[in-house]
Amino acid sequence: MHRDRQLIKLWQQFIPLSLSDVTMALGDPLTTTTLARLPDPRTNIAAVGVAKAIAIFCESPIIMLLHASNALAPTQASRRALWKFTLIASGGMSLLLALTTLPWIFAIVGEGWLGVSPSLSGTIRSTLAIVILWPFAIGWRRYFQGLLIHNGQSSAVAQAGIIRLLVVGGILAGGFSLKANGAVVAAMSLVWGVIAEAVAVTYLARRLGATKPPEMISTPELPQNLAGVWKFYAPLGGTMMLGWGARAALVGIVARANDGEIALAAWPAAWGLVVVIANSTRMVQQIIIRNRKLLSDRLLIIFTITVGLVCSLILFSVSGTPMSQEAIGWFVGQDNELISRVRPVLLISAVMPLLVSLQNAMQGFLVSEGRTWGVNQGAWVGAVVMLAAAYLGTQLGQNGAVAAALGTILGVTMEIGYLFYCWRSVKIIDN
Repeated sequence: MHRDRQLIKLWQQFIPLSLSDVTMALGDPLTTTTLARLPDPRTNIAAVGVAKAIAIFCESPIIMLLHASNALAPTQASRRALWKFTLIASGGMSLLLALTTLPWIFAIVGEGWLGVSPSLSGTIRSTLAIVILWPFAIGWRRYFQGLLIHNGQSSAVAQAGIIRLLVVGGILAGGFSLKANGAVVAAMSLVWGVIAEAVAVTYLARRLGATKPPEMISTPELPQNLAGVWKFYAPLGGTMMLGWGARAALVGIVARANDGEIALAAWPAAWGLVVVIANSTRMVQQIIIRNRKLLSDRLLIIFTITVGLVCSLILFSVSGTPMSQEAIGWFVGQDNELISRVRPVLLISAVMPLLVSLQNAMQGFLVSEGRTWGVNQGAWVGAVVMLAAAYLGTQLGQNGAVAAALGTILGVTMEIGYLFYCWRSVKIIDN
């Protein structure tokens, strides 16, 4: 009975945080649904998918700022150092994204490395130019989200996420009613949605007192200056850069598949739906970081598996029922060929929410121990396996989107195995 009450409390902490991730992920299917009903849907869905892969790669080094902000919030010295680091890193990533819009750089990155068709290049570059401020807004937002989570105010994070979703939905609806250029509408919704969320989360953090200086000024256990933050954060930032760099490279593999043209539209469309549910489990990591010293590891693992199984069941019910064909058609438009490529990816990926939950749990255990290099090494294992498996699949004649899904599942599975090995090694050493 006591364990059940503890699990309920964990769910109460988790659900508001999960909602913030869900509202963020909902932007992808909303965008795809809108693009499917605007002129030239396949081209715009493919172009926006490639542009977002590049943009996320440029943003990837600052994704873990949320985790760092949560972990470094206990002292004022570590907060100040991380804030300076946030501004420098986020600004630098926006500058990097701006550079990718230059024709000669995009020719190397987009057409050379990713194998993008020249017919898509102009649309992709225009999309990237609109979202230049996206990484800076993401970094800013994640810093204040971490303070709110540390302060026990996760519901405020969810409220800001809802504001973002409303802005995204409003821009998409406006673009649809005006029959505007699909890629431009998608890019505007992406960047203004996250800017609105960053403003909201900053306001809520200040109003709720999450930004008030903590009583503890400093502690030797936490970094107190930029150099210390860099040493702490570098493995985490490198992990995300590696992971999302691999995702961008995966797009290049999909583009070179036998069905590359349709696969470039099918993969982001299908993965956007998978991510809505799979990403709802990512905040397991924050729950573990926050409760590691308060609850047993066994209880936290039970919670992790429960979250993953529930979300995997939801995804399977969406993709594996007789009504799924009609639902996918509503999502991507009445393009029978596209529907036939999306559905198998959804079925194959039904296990992803459970895998993502376990992946984030293992990362949370290692981050809470300060073993961030183990997280980085796990990302290397996952990235190499994912790309190798996807490439092998396309060479054997698999559809590009299916090969990408199978490669992703195998890569995440191997990463979980390595992270578990690192975690158990830490426990043995500590004991």
